[in-house]
Amino acid sequence: MNPSPPRVRPLWVKVLVVAALLGVVLVGAVGRFAMRNVRRPSFGPPEAFPEEGFARFSARNADGNEIQAWYASGTATAGTVLLCHGHGVDHTNMASMTYLLRGAGLSLLLLDFRAHGASGGEFSSIGLHEWDDLRCVLEEAQARGFLASGAALAAFGRSMGAATLINGAARLPQIRAFILESSFADLRLIGGRDFTRLTGIPDTVLTDLGFHLISWWTGIPFLANKPVEAIGGIGSRPTLLIHDQLDPRATRPDHDRLKAALPHAAELLVPGAGHVQAYRVASTAFETAVLDLLATAGVLVR
Repeated sequence: MNPSPPRVRPLWVKVLVVAALLGVVLVGAVGRFAMRNVRRPSFGPPEAFPEEGFARFSARNADGNEIQAWYASGTATAGTVLLCHGHGVDHTNMASMTYLLRGAGLSLLLLDFRAHGASGGEFSSIGLHEWDDLRCVLEEAQARGFLASGAALAAFGRSMGAATLINGAARLPQIRAFILESSFADLRLIGGRDFTRLTGIPDTVLTDLGFHLISWWTGIPFLANKPVEAIGGIGSRPTLLIHDQLDPRATRPDHDRLKAALPHAAELLVPGAGHVQAYRVASTAFETAVLDLLATAGVLVR
């Protein structure tokens, strides 16, 4: 009796199996990439920071995370600027702004956002919920006498810090003026760009699946992180939008969408600057634009 010939699976079955395996690999890659960006992200060591003259304190946000903050007083006639760092760094990343603003006599308030630096928390929401870190720090600063009720207060944010300020603007009425550098308009779009740029894998529906998986895992609705839909919460408050024209992350279309949603905002476009590099590339234009905005808002008296 002759043995039966081996069964040959149809080509379409093989293609389907290979496609399924590739899908699993891609989803896994997206998931690992996403988790690296939300579970206590850190993309470099702390920078040299002028600690002298700063008082360190802490506050607790609504999620129970202990948020570390630093305050330094300026001259009696100048207001305060709240400095908001970007994703994967901490307050020391704002050292250059510290030198500039303290040199102008301003008081400064800095913090490490949740899941960053010295602050508690396991997951970052990349600017969606971090406004509550600002809220609790501002309340604690006021309770300690660092900020008087109704004091002149402005805020400067880079990248995620800028997105945080936009997302929280309607809930933070005590902030009189906003300086926003390199904010994204929609986290989904910058996430897809970053994933493709860093991995070479095209941005597809699998990226969306990755966002859904990481949201399920963390309980954070990342796809709801759309500063372009929240920027109207700034209202008529003076605002400066800074765009770094070689930025591969927060691109010119991001900037233009934010500007269109807040037409009264002033803007500074910096040729030759990469992501959050405006001050380094065009220090004079940057200082002029920032200090002019603070003066317009009554935070800096010249």
